[in-house]
Amino acid sequence: MGGFARAFLRPASVFILVAAIVAILIVGIGELLLALHPELGEGEVSGIAATVQEFVRPDLLTALGLSLVVLFGGAILTRPRREPTPLDEPVAIGERPFFAPVEPPPIDEEATRRGPQGTWADIQPGFTLYARNGALAKVIAILPPEEEYGKSRRGIVYASGLYGANDEMWIPLEAVYVVYPETGSAFLAAKGDEIEHFGWNRPPESFRRGPGVHTPLPSF
Repeated sequence: MGGFARAFLRPASVFILVAAIVAILIVGIGELLLALHPELGEGEVSGIAATVQEFVRPDLLTALGLSLVVLFGGAILTRPRREPTPLDEPVAIGERPFFAPVEPPPIDEEATRRGPQGTWADIQPGFTLYARNGALAKVIAILPPEEEYGKSRRGIVYASGLYGANDEMWIPLEAVYVVYPETGSAFLAAKGDEIEHFGWNRPPESFRRGPGVHTPLPSF
């Protein structure tokens, strides 16, 4: 019952209460102004007197007075305070700053560096790639070797980032310096925040959409 009241009854009661107060204010002010509106044909005058009478009607003066009361009341309530209140304190719920980077969990050296060392050929989908500062990505597939901009790649590891890292990565096998097949882990000679610096967040040119970076200019 407590969860139902907190999730449904309390929000519904607040909405109904606010709606009732707003309706009472709108209807009350409207009825007041209608009651103060002069009857047609009452005290008819002409010329400048008619113009003056049009602007000094009781309903218009009452509406103006109510507007001034609301404006002055809002100005008084929102005036700057000399001393900060608890609502002015930079308080947030949590144990770390909102924009602080998410730190990956520490590497368990004994768990990830167990067993004999392997080679690049031992890397399989599901392996975990570790950067210098922690777990970086999960291997999805191993792409075949290719040549790009005159550089020969022995293969590319297609991986998905962990703990907020890039959703897609294309990491050359040359960046892997040690593999442990028993624990399904491979270690990179790079830090986790160098993905964009090395261009590993972009697919190889061979299957990249759009014109190539070095596409020759069209002839005239």
